[in-house]
Amino acid sequence: MAKNLTRREFVVLAGASTTGAVLFAACNIPEAEFVVQSPTQLPEDLVRGIDAWYATTLCCEGGDSVIVRVMEGRAKKIAGNPDFPINLGKQNVRAESALQMLYHPDRIKTPLARRSKGAPLRPVLWDEAEAQLKGWAEGSGGRITIATNPMRGHAAWVVGNFAKEYGGRHIAFDPLDQGTLHAAIKKVFGQDRLPEFDIENAQTILSIGADWLGTWVSPTRYGVKYGQFRQGEARTRRGMLFHAESRMPLTAAAADRWLPVRPGAEGDLALGVAHEIIEKKLVPDANVQAYLAGINRAVVDAYTADRVTRATGLSAERIHELAEKLAHEGPSLVIGGGSAGAHTNGVQNLSAIYALNYLLGSVGARGGVWFNPPSPFEGVPDSATGASFAEWEKELAGWRAGNVSTLILREANVVHGLPRSADPVGAIAKVEHVVAFATVLDDTTELADLVLPEHSALEDWGTDVPEPGPGYPLVAFQQPVVGAAYTRDGAEKLSDSRGFADTLLRVSGGKAGGDSMRDVVNKAARALFARKGGSVTAPTEELFLKGVLARGGWWDGSRRQATAAARPGTLVDGELRSEFSETEAEVSGEELHLVPFAHQSLMNGRLAAAPWAQATPDPITSAVWATWAELNPETAARLDVREGDRLIIRSSLGEIEALAYVHPAAAPDTVAVPVGQGHASYGRYARGRGANVLSILVDKKDSETGALAWAATRVKVSKAGGALRVPKFEGSGEVARQAEPGVPVITVREGESAEDAKHRLESGHKVLE
Repeated sequence: MAKNLTRREFVVLAGASTTGAVLFAACNIPEAEFVVQSPTQLPEDLVRGIDAWYATTLCCEGGDSVIVRVMEGRAKKIAGNPDFPINLGKQNVRAESALQMLYHPDRIKTPLARRSKGAPLRPVLWDEAEAQLKGWAEGSGGRITIATNPMRGHAAWVVGNFAKEYGGRHIAFDPLDQGTLHAAIKKVFGQDRLPEFDIENAQTILSIGADWLGTWVSPTRYGVKYGQFRQGEARTRRGMLFHAESRMPLTAAAADRWLPVRPGAEGDLALGVAHEIIEKKLVPDANVQAYLAGINRAVVDAYTADRVTRATGLSAERIHELAEKLAHEGPSLVIGGGSAGAHTNGVQNLSAIYALNYLLGSVGARGGVWFNPPSPFEGVPDSATGASFAEWEKELAGWRAGNVSTLILREANVVHGLPRSADPVGAIAKVEHVVAFATVLDDTTELADLVLPEHSALEDWGTDVPEPGPGYPLVAFQQPVVGAAYTRDGAEKLSDSRGFADTLLRVSGGKAGGDSMRDVVNKAARALFARKGGSVTAPTEELFLKGVLARGGWWDGSRRQATAAARPGTLVDGELRSEFSETEAEVSGEELHLVPFAHQSLMNGRLAAAPWAQATPDPITSAVWATWAELNPETAARLDVREGDRLIIRSSLGEIEALAYVHPAAAPDTVAVPVGQGHASYGRYARGRGANVLSILVDKKDSETGALAWAATRVKVSKAGGALRVPKFEGSGEVARQAEPGVPVITVREGESAEDAKHRLESGHKVLE
């Protein structure tokens, strides 16, 4: 760690800087308070009970910066960094899980290795493990693949350098985000990075498929903006929000109008709104011409109100109201993503959606779409998305053919996240050497030949270039906030872990970018120091490093990216058509459209090991610790289904079981199931709990990117027999919980003894006394 930052040094560092002074005033943080709350080294006296706060980033999807409360060397609390432009002191529910992953009882304690394929994993020393990895990498002859989660910043740079050093490749995995959004942004705006949405200054917003208040892209940042959109101090009128999606997520629940559009018809809705605006001349001709530069007029003319009503299930009156509000009550903004891009016409859907911003004059305008500058570091990744399903099919085929001799895995749980048709287990079995970095063994790392315990986010060094950014250069810095994690009594070290990128640097002998990640971070800070400006200024590099660590990052609000209103190329040149899977005719049950959705706290399943994430109520259903299936009351009536009934949901590739949850916030003829459960291995809190809806998705793909069309699966739903209580907070004054995986908790009725309840209920139920 760097030396403590004294008050005198801090005054030199930030107080003398005009930019620094403005940023402090804007964030309303008293200087003295900031000095106390942002030390850069653990206090020497740890027994006084005095807490210390350290700024860092969790390098998660939204790019948030957090401050971590540390007492006596243990991390106790995570809060949003009030000084950081992305989240301004707020944090999402998923950030809290970092504490539990740090002190998880199932953390991998030491490197593990197999003597041979199929042999059990046994503990080995780090020197032996790193030597083994080095030997395999050097002996791969270029046949090496590094599969990770989507990564940005200097850790991603190190991974890319390591792959090049050994002639291999780096491929990213995300079961839901596979590039359709980035492809559409590139197609419509010509940008490689996701843009900044000026939500707080918009008057009318239409979002289609993008749950930006819940799980989409950067929900913490968007939540801050949403508060300003509704009741910002400078507002004279409350903003109006429309949300179109076949399921009601958190964003739809917060909207003024929820538009339950049929799956796959999201682009039809966008073209129908455009037709209404152009036909009735609701916007200036210059806007129309900018819009038609990318979409053929004959295509727009074909999307009449009658046609769009048939396609979307929305009334012509609702479409007319939407067009009038967007055109006349501006500034207006249109956002698309999530399920709207998860069809076989996903990129076209999103292109039609984002093109509306040209028609509304919102590109580069206040309350509209702004573009983000590239990374301040040359060659350092500033944008990340998962590789497409088509790319993964090709990659897995290479594994099966023996084209990869060494596979390095890190947060790429392909066994859980890929459909059964991909057969990742069979592909991994054909790879000669499989290395996995992990904090807790999951479905995929269980198959590795060498398992290396990885630092948690609170123990590592790194940087992040948040995407989307705020419209100007921004870097988040990650630093260790604690030393080695020990058990509560201090008697045993929880894990002899090391950083993922640090290990790659050591194995490569520094050829991947430096001697250590701390060294890499220091070099990054020196590069920013040389720019002479931004949120931190200092007379020396050492003071500058202390400053960026204390503030959690560096940014330069004076260098806002100029937004060029470039005319788009061809976006939509014909009719939008989405294809769906077929169900088996001989299988009984009601045919419905399957709508998978990211779990509010588990996301795609990567946080399923954390009990806080498991116990966080879903904001719509309040369900916890389980997999449920949301059904519209009309659909449920046809199936004769009530809440808690066990359902079989069957696609052409397999089936899962879930508990019925009937409510009106589900569109007719759909069944919505959360992603994230159904792990065969991922610690005691996730193992054997719920069902994995990803496993039964069909292999339909987006026609332009090859991304998995995860919203294009049709299923048959039938009753499995029997009913269990859905563990949830709603309708009960007690905390719903499940003591054991698969064993529901039920409530004893008023005036009823536990013995009577046991006779009343079918065997196998657990009674809550």
